[in-house]
Amino acid sequence: MSSESSFDLETKQPAKLEHDYGSPSDNIPQHDETGFLRNRQPSGAIESDISSKQHSAHSSSHEDIRATRVGAIPDTGRDVGDQNGGSPPDGWPNDPGLRPNGRRALIRHRVLFGLLHYIKVVVLSIIVILLLVAVGIPVSDNGVPQAGDYSKLEFNWKTDPRSYLAPMNSSFTDYNILLDAHLHTTYSDGVLSPQQVLEFAMANGYNAIIVTDHQTVEGSLAAREYAERHYPDKITVITGMEYTSCRIHMNLIGINETVSVGPPSPSDDDLRTAINKVHSLGGLVIVNHIPWSNTTLLPWDEPRLPDNPSREKLLELGVDGFEVVNQNTFDLRTYQFVQDHSDRLVGVTGSDMHVPGSSYAWTTVNATDRSAEAIMDELRNRRTSFLLDPSGTRPIQNPPYSSGYLKYAPWGLIGDYFYGYADRYRGQYSFQASFCQNEVVDIHNRMIGWFFLWLLVAIAVLEILYWFFRWLALLLVHWVRRRFFKSH
Repeated sequence: MSSESSFDLETKQPAKLEHDYGSPSDNIPQHDETGFLRNRQPSGAIESDISSKQHSAHSSSHEDIRATRVGAIPDTGRDVGDQNGGSPPDGWPNDPGLRPNGRRALIRHRVLFGLLHYIKVVVLSIIVILLLVAVGIPVSDNGVPQAGDYSKLEFNWKTDPRSYLAPMNSSFTDYNILLDAHLHTTYSDGVLSPQQVLEFAMANGYNAIIVTDHQTVEGSLAAREYAERHYPDKITVITGMEYTSCRIHMNLIGINETVSVGPPSPSDDDLRTAINKVHSLGGLVIVNHIPWSNTTLLPWDEPRLPDNPSREKLLELGVDGFEVVNQNTFDLRTYQFVQDHSDRLVGVTGSDMHVPGSSYAWTTVNATDRSAEAIMDELRNRRTSFLLDPSGTRPIQNPPYSSGYLKYAPWGLIGDYFYGYADRYRGQYSFQASFCQNEVVDIHNRMIGWFFLWLLVAIAVLEILYWFFRWLALLLVHWVRRRFFKSH
């Protein structure tokens, strides 16, 4: 029995070892120098060791795949351990010095990957910002259409200033003309067509107007033609233009042809020549808005219209009158100057309407009839007064936004935003393709520096939030999978 048992042990056990290891050489007992057997383990221990290695390899494979999916390299510490005699149950190598090296390599890789990704996002953001600046600022300058759509605006009310206002000159009680001596149309920089200007004027109580577009009489001729055809008994149009330069703005009224204007800063002789030309055409010269012309502009610290001639100088040059009310500004000094020279000067009022709004003043005239020539005769004879309402008339209209503005406004607003990082002063436009002051640009370098600093902070915060919520999402997916597999 003992020999049979011995025979069974010697024949069956080696057969099991050959089956487990797949190599007959592993069945041969090996001795070390002390005579003790090596590489001899009970069959149960061998099976456990093989199972542990298979589980470790299987786990490592899954972790490597997962690490590859999230953009990281697998931790190769296990591979080094396997090559040096196998891993312990926790999957780390036998040599304790290899474990921190593997972690440090993985951390360095992930930090480098994150830093490169952050730099890439910053560079792309700066490129996008530069593109926005390159497109937005030119569009903001001259590419955005007018915000309001005035083309279909109607003025369907009627204001009667006579019912609540008295003339400035209390003795001037008889008048049949309420005149606006200064309006603009789409023929220059106004927003209303000649037809709409007529409707606006009638709605606000005027029965006579002088259309004075910058540098041209064409708008007034169009308005007169339309009034004679459609409103012959309601409103009278006197033709004219506004002489516009960097020294002075003057209304040239009662003329039917355009008087040449120039240069941008005309000399006294240039002004005298223009004034004499108007007189030869049977017209009058009215000096406009002296307070506006002399308003101080920053950063130049000089008048809006440099070298604006004095009232005395203008009287010497031969002008016929002054605008004593412009919009809702009553020019007391000019009014007194006109009163002091009432034998040579006439005072008028003008809305200077470019965009429709409230009306504030009406020049009163008592003409023999409502013709343009009869009104001009009263102006030549300096027989005028005016009504003044500093708070203005109601109602006023707010036009809808134009489709073109809504289409291009985003680019214009982007340009306006970046313009906020610099102060650009161009000065007063001369209406002769130039400006009256030298352009000044003051770039806010510190503001730009803070912009880029906050940009870096914002990108960093977004990156942190991205990876945090990504980690939460992966954690949630992992939890759902575990619950799903457990339930099955």
